[in-house]
Amino acid sequence: MARLNINTFRKALIKSGGNQTRIATQLELTRSAVCHFLKKHPEMRLELDNEAEQTIDVSEDIIDMAIMVDRDLDTAKWKVLNSKRGKDRGYGPKTELEHSGETQPHTFNLIVKSVEEIKREKLDNQPKAA
Repeated sequence: MARLNINTFRKALIKSGGNQTRIATQLELTRSAVCHFLKKHPEMRLELDNEAEQTIDVSEDIIDMAIMVDRDLDTAKWKVLNSKRGKDRGYGPKTELEHSGETQPHTFNLIVKSVEEIKREKLDNQPKAA
C-alpha cells in the first residue's frame, strides 16, 4: 500500500481521468482514504476537478471527430439530442399525446342527463298560463 502524499497523489492523478476510485485502485487504497486526503488537501481537489474537466474535453473532441471526420450518424444524433444547444434548437426527447376524440360514454351521459333534468325542472316551475 502506497503512502498517500501530494506527490504520490499527483502521479496517480495523471492517469486517472479525475476518477477517485481509479486513483484509490492505483495506490492500493480505499476510496474513502482518497476522500479523506482530499478533505485535508483542498488544493488537490482542484487538481482532481481539472483532470476530470480535461477528460470531458478529450471526450468531446472524440465525439466531434466522429461526427466531422467519420460522418457518424449515430454519434451526431446522440450529440444533438443530449447537448444544450441541440435542445435549444428543438431537438431532444418529446412527449406527444394522442387523443382519439372519444369521450367516456358514462361521463357524457351523466352530463346530458343532468342538463335534461334541469330543463324539465325549469318547465315544471314555470307559471301556468290561465
